[in-house]
This record gives sequence, structure tokens and C-alpha cells, in this order.
Amino acid sequence: MPIVTLSDGKLHYLDRGTGKPLVFIHGLGANLSFHDPQIEVFSRTHRVICPELRGNARSSKLTGPIHKILDIQCQDVAALMEHLGIERSVLAGTSYGGVLCFNFVLRYPEKVSGLIIGDALGDTQISSFREALLMFVQYIGLWGLYLPKPLLISMVKYQYKQWPYARDHVVNFVRGMRRTEFLLQLLAMNRIDFSPYLKQVSCPALGIVGEQNKVGVGWMKSAMKEIPHSSLEIVPHSLDPTNLCQPERYNYLVKEFLERLNYI
Repeated sequence: MPIVTLSDGKLHYLDRGTGKPLVFIHGLGANLSFHDPQIEVFSRTHRVICPELRGNARSSKLTGPIHKILDIQCQDVAALMEHLGIERSVLAGTSYGGVLCFNFVLRYPEKVSGLIIGDALGDTQISSFREALLMFVQYIGLWGLYLPKPLLISMVKYQYKQWPYARDHVVNFVRGMRRTEFLLQLLAMNRIDFSPYLKQVSCPALGIVGEQNKVGVGWMKSAMKEIPHSSLEIVPHSLDPTNLCQPERYNYLVKEFLERLNYI
């Protein structure tokens, strides 16, 4: 696997296929296999780039301050694109990767031809009791990150029992999770407030969200409605991450979006 050396670290990444570039950004605590179904399909028609973000998998250590973590990771992705000679790309991210994509397009709009956001959120403003309860449970449950990994894996297997393909991938992510850096990124994500700025996004954007993540559907509706040239697809029988729970449907929607952009 190739490595790009940065001024203060390194990123592992995948670079496969030829054609117009597609940059895929993985979810929290994951690795390159997060986009296995997309690499297999889109590397036949595009140049697929998948970095392992700083703080995850085999890339360099991530440190604070928390309010700069997403900016640091975006700088890394921008540096990787420059290293690979990519001036502009369609950028796709799911879950934490989608949050990073929101930040990236606001910081580097000239580098983004199109945006594909999956199962993410644009801000952490609480607008319903369900959202408040979810946020409360999440913070109370942070200690759970330090439970024995066999117990965490059992919990994941139960949560994803309807989606065995996604289950096997998420179990793999838990086994390789860097707990403290996972926590730092989670805290960084929980303080975002991109929604007031999303009207500035000028490139076409596609949102994809799993229908069974009820709070996530609300978050995605709120974020995508702020982007002028955007659409949102709600995928039945799917949870976060939709690209692994329903990979065929996700890939179809991405392919359709790329065709509309004439990005083939």
C-alpha cells in the first residue's frame, strides 16, 4: 500500500484505476476496507483514491486540539491530492467521512467537482427530544469505548445482525480501533456547526442515508436542504453506513449522480 509522507506524519492510501478521480473518505475508526464495494465497482471506470485518515488504521497519530482535528485531516487529504496530481475530484464520505467532506468543501471548494454525503450531519444543534436523548446517551456511553473489545464486538454483531456484510466489516474496524484517537474524533464531530455555511457550496451534491437511522434521516434532511444544488436519497432497510449495509443501492445512486455530472 502506498504512503504519502507529510511534514509531520504519513498517510496510508489506496490508488486504483484510471480516469476521473473519486476520493472516498471512510467512517470513524475504520480503514480502507470501509469502501471495498465501491473500490471494486468504481475502479473499473475511475481513479479511486481512499486515504486512511490520520488517527485511524495505519496512518500517523492524531492529537488535539479537538477543535482543529477535522481541519488537520482535511489538510492531509488536500496534501494527498496535491501529491497525486489531482486538482479537482468528486469527494464521497460516509458517517464521519461525510462530516469531513462538509468541512473539506467549505475549506477547499476549488478542489471539489461534486459531493456525495452518506449518513452524516451538518451540525449538532438539537431540534427534537429524540436527538437530545441520542446525544445524551452518546456522551454517557463514551466510557464504553474502553470496554473489552470482545464485548464491543458482541454489541456490534447484535446491532448489525440484519446486515451480515456490514457486520463483518464493522467488527474488523472495532478490532483495529485506536480508542483514544477514536474518542478525539468523536468529540470533534460532536461540536461541528457547518449548516450556516452550506449555502456557499456551489458544486452538485448527493445525500444518501439509511432509512432505519431515524435521527440520521432528520440530520441529513437538515444539512442537504441548505446546499443549493443537492438531492437526498433515503435507502430502505439500511443503517449507517449505507455503503456497507446496502452497497448495491449505494453504488447505483453514486453511478447515477456521476452520470448526471457527466463525470464518467
